[in-house]
Amino acid sequence: MKNRYDARPGDLIKGKWTGHVWQVEREIGRGANGIVYLVKGKVGQAALKFADSASVASETNALTALERVRGTSPGPFFIEADDAEKKDGIYPFYIMEYINGPMLHTFIKEKKKEWAIILLIWLLNFFEPLHKSGNVMGDLKPENFIVASRERTIRAVDVGGITKFGRAVKEYTTLYDRASWQAGTRKAEPSYDLFGAAVLVVALVHKELVQKALGRPVELEGIVQSSTALQLITPVLIKAFNNEYDSALAMKKELLLCFAKKSTMKRTRKRKRPFSKKWMVFAGAFAAILTMFLLH
Repeated sequence: MKNRYDARPGDLIKGKWTGHVWQVEREIGRGANGIVYLVKGKVGQAALKFADSASVASETNALTALERVRGTSPGPFFIEADDAEKKDGIYPFYIMEYINGPMLHTFIKEKKKEWAIILLIWLLNFFEPLHKSGNVMGDLKPENFIVASRERTIRAVDVGGITKFGRAVKEYTTLYDRASWQAGTRKAEPSYDLFGAAVLVVALVHKELVQKALGRPVELEGIVQSSTALQLITPVLIKAFNNEYDSALAMKKELLLCFAKKSTMKRTRKRKRPFSKKWMVFAGAFAAILTMFLLH
């Protein structure tokens, strides 16, 4: 990355144009296109990202576009953009809302594997407004999403991969990339994100197996079909792998109906086994979610 700025806790970063001062608390993310720090300033805690000027412009435009989708944003709210001036150069940055919560792979470690299904529903809720705005997320790695502690929803913390419909996805992670699986192109369309989301949820439960199967969709389907944790939604995942969904809403509806149907069948069995008991809690939760979904 050009103009890399390495800050340390306690450092003060002053905006050249606004004059606002931000104190660095700690680094919270680092990637090919920038570094993100948790900072404290005029709005309290916020996230500050250093990147090259083109990335700053692109990502701030994406953030403001997401805010126009509805009253809340699937990503962080944009606060301001500025430059930090140092003796060795100018360092562009922007300030965004700091979203507190664990990343997807961290969240699932503290839960039963079946929680991956709930995370998939939350991902689909995230995609709905994003796709309505004419954009795809593109880069679906778990590190780009956080489970917001207060809302219990999924929100994006890195929007660098957001791409308008019809264009080539500009950023991607191989494991969740449809083209890398030889299952389609990198054309920005809803089915690209839905394929990636299906792979992501399987990888949250069986990452090593998914990594070994990369590039062989048939093996990916085999992993799902043999998974105890994901067997209830196997038909939905396989349809997503085959690019058979053109909207997050359609996929979510089939996901909820699939779960409701199979969990109801399990509860009617006379013989109670540990597996069916384990799913009783999830059956109740999904029944409630399904009811709310159908009412709306």
